[in-house]
Amino acid sequence: MSEITYKSVWENLSKVDVSDKIEKKMNLSYLSWAWAWGILMENYPQATYDFLNEEWDSEGRCTVWCKVKIGELERLMWLPVMDYKNKMLTKQYQFQDG
Repeated sequence: MSEITYKSVWENLSKVDVSDKIEKKMNLSYLSWAWAWGILMENYPQATYDFLNEEWDSEGRCTVWCKVKIGELERLMWLPVMDYKNKMLTKQYQFQDG
């Protein structure tokens, strides 16, 4: 098996036709995490992911970071945490322990 590189991962996954898997909610178009993860696992079954702790910015908005690893390759990405209306969560929604 050849060495996995960022370039080879991109070249492989960018060939996947996602056009019939695009979902829409209000003004957003997206691929479901479950579908995207399934495609990644079909191509790279050694892949792992980790959701890091949420972060709150100075204006009270919440984001979450996700780390995806394929072998020694690693990428981090942040996403806003949104409610059912696609509005970014603010401190008023902060989760309580217990």
